[in-house]
Amino acid sequence: MRGRWVLFFGICLILFGVGALFSVSIHESFTTTLKMINQWVMSETSNYFYFFWQTQKLLLWLLASIVTFFVPWKFIKKLQYVIFGVSVVAMALLFTPLATNLDKGAKLRLDLWFMNLQPGELFKLGLIFFLTSWLIRKKKVFNELQYYGWFMVIMSLSALLFFVLPDFWSLLVIGPVSLILFLYLWGRKFYVGVTLLLAIFGGVIASSQFSYVQERMEFFLDPDTDKDFKGIWRQTRQALVAVWWGWRIGKWYGKWLQKFGYIPEAQSDFIFAAFSEEIGFLGNSILLTLYFLLARHTIKWLGKLKDDYDKAIVVGMISLIIMQMFVNIWVNIKLVPLTGITLPFVSHWWSALIINMIELMLIHKILHRN
Repeated sequence: MRGRWVLFFGICLILFGVGALFSVSIHESFTTTLKMINQWVMSETSNYFYFFWQTQKLLLWLLASIVTFFVPWKFIKKLQYVIFGVSVVAMALLFTPLATNLDKGAKLRLDLWFMNLQPGELFKLGLIFFLTSWLIRKKKVFNELQYYGWFMVIMSLSALLFFVLPDFWSLLVIGPVSLILFLYLWGRKFYVGVTLLLAIFGGVIASSQFSYVQERMEFFLDPDTDKDFKGIWRQTRQALVAVWWGWRIGKWYGKWLQKFGYIPEAQSDFIFAAFSEEIGFLGNSILLTLYFLLARHTIKWLGKLKDDYDKAIVVGMISLIIMQMFVNIWVNIKLVPLTGITLPFVSHWWSALIINMIELMLIHKILHRN
């Protein structure tokens, strides 16, 4: 039953997300479909565009889960470098005309003829596979300093890639997860401390060299920079309004104000804040409890696993899910600057959700198999 509990809590999170999306994406759905009408893509507006889009993609989630379930774990382990290679190629395509220019020139999405793909989500999973295998193999070859040095080389190259895209904020997820893997497999806290100091230094350098990082840091540290309340601070301010207005019992499901255009991206980046005004502290407690139980039941059975690679890959994937959850919520309550990180299993964006489902099924396979 240990693997099935992981699936159960993951499915509960998906259902929670579908219910949230049905309520909070009304305005975003209307404005999106209105633009599509002007582009002759749709014939009429819809208040539930994102909800129907999400539920239709459930078939893709189911297909991805079934394929992951029936493919033997030993075979998947043999494909670890193939998975990483495919993720690197997908990231490289972001520098081609296939990439879509988003805010501030960021190229984070591929517009293919049949889907919109976020290669960064696949790269996070591919990096977990690569790092796990590399850390385990090289631990037997290198001494401590060499081991740490090559680890930092890999992380620096990954960071450089996200700097150039630009997608600096994804490093708030990838960096801590990589350090967790490093600490789990090596156990040297000294090197982790050194890495954190280097990360802070790198963040300061990035703030001075990259305008999009500098802008968000300025708004985060000094909201008065956005004097007209039309820029980045507007998103954060309205998110805080939504969270604190409904912090106790909420205004009940479907009954709130902020979803009517006050919070941008209510269906994805700010779905936590957007839904908080309705479900309040109690509803958010249920959401956080589901994440906690998912992590608890995963970590609880790590000691039963005999293979070091299996243990490490489970640690990496559950850390990726939980770290992404923390970063998204921290953004919504203004503990970190705006990042564009979605809430796992809950936010709209089908590629991120499919990767979440694959990670969930892989955790289930490894726990159930052992």
